[in-house]
Amino acid sequence: MSKSKVSRREFLKRSGAGSIAITSIGSGLAYGRSESHQASRLDRHAMIASIGDTLIPTDPGDPGYKSLEQHKITEEVMKKLDGISDDDLEAFNQGSTEFFEGRTFLQLAPSHRADYLLLIIDGSKISDKNRLKVLQKVYRQTRTRVFTVFYQNYPENVIPRDQAGVPILKQRDKHQITNPNTNDLVTGWDISGFRAQMTWQEEEECRTKFQKLWRR
Repeated sequence: MSKSKVSRREFLKRSGAGSIAITSIGSGLAYGRSESHQASRLDRHAMIASIGDTLIPTDPGDPGYKSLEQHKITEEVMKKLDGISDDDLEAFNQGSTEFFEGRTFLQLAPSHRADYLLLIIDGSKISDKNRLKVLQKVYRQTRTRVFTVFYQNYPENVIPRDQAGVPILKQRDKHQITNPNTNDLVTGWDISGFRAQMTWQEEEECRTKFQKLWRR
């Protein structure tokens, strides 16, 4: 496994790849038979948060998913993950024991969590196809939801909306930006380099610039 270890940053580049080479660490324990499996049910929040942190790592001076935990990003991600049951997450957590010396996903070091996700993506090392189907479902649905929330500029895109989902603007304020991108914190938009809606001042500057060009 030492030759197959990947940094979590490298995982982001490789997670969409097809075939990968990955070997197991030791013989491990039989699937679902580790001591932790006999313990109480796992923490759903901790599982989703750990997957999110693996997908979008946070390192010193390099903000990521975990940087937004203080703004409850995991709670936001979990709002639309009803398709993943507690049993599915339990299977996902226990699935790593076969390949990582009996350690569950939550017990793995960050780099080994990335290795485990790559193993699930590849699928060739997991002989039980029903189990693989569950593991890939958890990975794919969580990945989609994590990326959707993070790269939609959360939490700066969270503003009051009516029942139809239309932003509720302040009375008589026609210049309000419905999805701002401030300098208060680093969001997915900042990391991806996506420009936010122009402020009213920026619109005015743009309008003045083009008016001068039209008059020439």
